[in-house]
Amino acid sequence: MSKVITSPIQRWAGTVTIADPLTLPQAHLIEQGMKQPEAQEGERVWLSIIDDMKLPAVMGCVEKWELENFTPDPFPASPRGDSHKLIDWIYGEILKVYFGEALIPNG
Repeated sequence: MSKVITSPIQRWAGTVTIADPLTLPQAHLIEQGMKQPEAQEGERVWLSIIDDMKLPAVMGCVEKWELENFTPDPFPASPRGDSHKLIDWIYGEILKVYFGEALIPNG
């Protein structure tokens, strides 16, 4: 049974359907997104690097996109803030399925 989530991103209002339950290949994609990005001491980690790590899991776990004015191919990288928020939000919802909803604290 899939899980339908409602976008909190005003630019791309609508719903996204994510896999539930997840497959083992999807779990591997999610785990890759959990790794900490590499940065030298004092260097900034850009949102794009974080998004690069999470986007494969998002693309691999989303079954259906129903967002206004949105296409996932190619995935929009701008406006940077909204794009990052969308990836981060969907990835967070996928983590709820991965770990089990009861184990994810309210953020």
